[in-house]
Amino acid sequence: MTKLCSIYSQRAFSPYPSFRIVYEWEDIISRTLGIPVRTPGEISNILHRRFENNGITELYHALIPQGKLSLHFIMTADTKQLCWYNRNTIPVIIDFWLEEKELPDFYKAFRHVPLILVSSREVYEFLLANKCPIPIEHWGLSIPDSYLERLERPSQKKYDFCLFGRPNPFFLRLLDEYADKHPSFEYVLNKGNIDNRSYVTNKGQFVCADTGRESYLQMIASTRISCYTTPGIDESKPDSNRFNQVTPRVFEMLSNSCHVIGHYPNNPDTDWYDLSSIVPNVESYSDFEIQLERMLTEPFDVANAHSFLSKHATSSRAKELYDLLEAHSITISAL
Repeated sequence: MTKLCSIYSQRAFSPYPSFRIVYEWEDIISRTLGIPVRTPGEISNILHRRFENNGITELYHALIPQGKLSLHFIMTADTKQLCWYNRNTIPVIIDFWLEEKELPDFYKAFRHVPLILVSSREVYEFLLANKCPIPIEHWGLSIPDSYLERLERPSQKKYDFCLFGRPNPFFLRLLDEYADKHPSFEYVLNKGNIDNRSYVTNKGQFVCADTGRESYLQMIASTRISCYTTPGIDESKPDSNRFNQVTPRVFEMLSNSCHVIGHYPNNPDTDWYDLSSIVPNVESYSDFEIQLERMLTEPFDVANAHSFLSKHATSSRAKELYDLLEAHSITISAL
């Protein structure tokens, strides 16, 4: 049987905030499965770039010998033919926004890998329906185990409502309508550009600077209620190509004892996570008002959040990987 022996990590050359949670997953999977995290050296990167820039990745794939497998998290699926998508790599695709017409190029780019893991159940079913010629499995996203400990340390809530990330116009409209009807109500939102972001209230009062992931998590911990929208119906994300996967942000809010009001479709992803069991779905202002006023007075249900999040802890995902790989005659073994 083929062996998965390591996790290939981009942490040495991808310091972006969005990758931080990926590196946390890698460390937990490494400890749980007893396999090391490896980062490529600069020589490997230079070699790969030369093959890719000269359009001869097929020569690389022909020359590289069959070896031990590495798990490789890929932030966004694309159609580029890269050296890393080779016979010794099991890619884990986090975001997938490709259209049906792009699938032939996607299949061509990944045709050398022995198995693809996709985080979205909806994308998994989409690829199966479109006769993906590469072995493929669904392996859902997770919440790092340490985040569950936050539920045991309730934080003081300073802000009634905060919008995190790029504000979704759907919830902005609902919040503004509620604020018009309730002048004393204030909410916080994120404003500015990528180099200079800050949290301000809807009345223009500065709250704090957005300095990255730590300030983001601290703001969640200080917030009583927030909102969550899956990408495909988020008006601020027109490039999602209708896919509505459940993303880690909802886990991060729940793990910080933050009530969440949702706006999402019933689809394979939201059904798989049973999202409606913990995040009420609203379609109208009246729905929103009912949920908002309930959450302003109702204590956060820590027990329910812990039960939900425990099912999606990263260590649990690591154990699920055994069965997924075994079905493809792949074992897990340290180098």
